[in-house]
Amino acid sequence: MLAVKQLGTLRRSLLRITALALAGVIAGCGPSASPLPASRSAPLPYPDAAGPPVQVGGDTVRVLPRGSTAFPVILSLIAHATRSVHAEMYEFGRADIAGALVAAHRRGVAVTLIVDPSVDVSRSTAAQLRGEGVDVLDYPVRRLMIDHVKLLVVDGSVAVVGGINWGAQSDRNHDVDAMLRGPAATNLDRIFDGDLVACGREAAVPPAADDDRVLVASTLPGADIRPLVMQLIEGARSRLDLELYVITDSGIVHAIEAAAARGVAVRVMIDPGQRPSDASAASLTAAGVALRRYRTSGELLHAKLGVADGRMSIFGSANWTAGGFQRNHEVDVEILDAPAVAAEITAMVDADWSASA
Repeated sequence: MLAVKQLGTLRRSLLRITALALAGVIAGCGPSASPLPASRSAPLPYPDAAGPPVQVGGDTVRVLPRGSTAFPVILSLIAHATRSVHAEMYEFGRADIAGALVAAHRRGVAVTLIVDPSVDVSRSTAAQLRGEGVDVLDYPVRRLMIDHVKLLVVDGSVAVVGGINWGAQSDRNHDVDAMLRGPAATNLDRIFDGDLVACGREAAVPPAADDDRVLVASTLPGADIRPLVMQLIEGARSRLDLELYVITDSGIVHAIEAAAARGVAVRVMIDPGQRPSDASAASLTAAGVALRRYRTSGELLHAKLGVADGRMSIFGSANWTAGGFQRNHEVDVEILDAPAVAAEITAMVDADWSASA
């Protein structure tokens, strides 16, 4: 369930989105939606560097496209931790990050890791770290659910969150994390505190910090991510860009089709190897939605992201499926009214779209 402060934040955010939507309607008297990028003979380059720090309300946001960009930032944050490192990871097989956690532990930093013990490589890494004295907990997974979170919080003040696993091959996949400072980082650390309790550890879970520009949403407990996704789609007025590893939620599919029917310029990019998405892809295509399957060279289109009207963005660990929205433990963030952040993420979509023509 959302805390009282989070409910207030969500209500304020709904009002903000409504105001932005009305502004889009009014602007409709002039030029219409921004045109989609034209097809080019040479694919657009995929972003390969961290985005600049962007101030969004009380938060600072840096977009981290792909693991090859995110991992150096993650390693640097761990190396400079002075008090605490909180990490929660679904797939953890990177020796460099494991070594950084051990080094932080040895210099006296309080390192706590939560893993999904149903993932073989994560279980192996957990055993290695426990052997080095690192505090490692197993999330209480059960049948038909997983702990799918990908989260790092350092010194309670800076967080990295998104969809990028710490797997041996995760640096190749097309996905996105963000580094956050401000109340959003505090609220992400609050998610971690709640997960400690779920693992059987005694921990105080503080009230949520006020933040009406960067919304932190989680599942299990609660089901807070799907309403934000629906809000993003239904609030889109001119343009909607989506990259989805897998999409099977029929209500979400219908909402995307309705957006296209009301004149929104919609692009949907999906991973070609995820056959459960086939029925959704067929429905979207039949409804006239522009859809492409990512042209891969072995890497995955692992993103779960959406950008609306070049201003609002949502991304994180949750696939747009019943498991992602209801059964698994997931964390997403929605960033409101932040064109610079939206532009960084849209550049990723543009590159994948042109490369998959």
